[in-house]
Amino acid sequence: MLSLMKTVALENRDSGVTANVILPGTMDTPANRMAMPGSDFSKWVNPANVASLAVWLASDAAQDVNGAAIPVYGNA
Repeated sequence: MLSLMKTVALENRDSGVTANVILPGTMDTPANRMAMPGSDFSKWVNPANVASLAVWLASDAAQDVNGAAIPVYGNA
């Protein structure tokens, strides 16, 4: 994934297209809570936060961010 993103970022850097990757930790979803009931859910990543990051990366505000691997690990 990282190699593909870096390649896309390099090949398109002059076209105005950016390529980045979000690397989330365990997402706080109903399915994950059911699968891991003994876990501390407060440390998991809120899906809304990842969505907000993705929207920001797709916006003009992030036009200078290209080739980034962004870890989102929650409160681990």
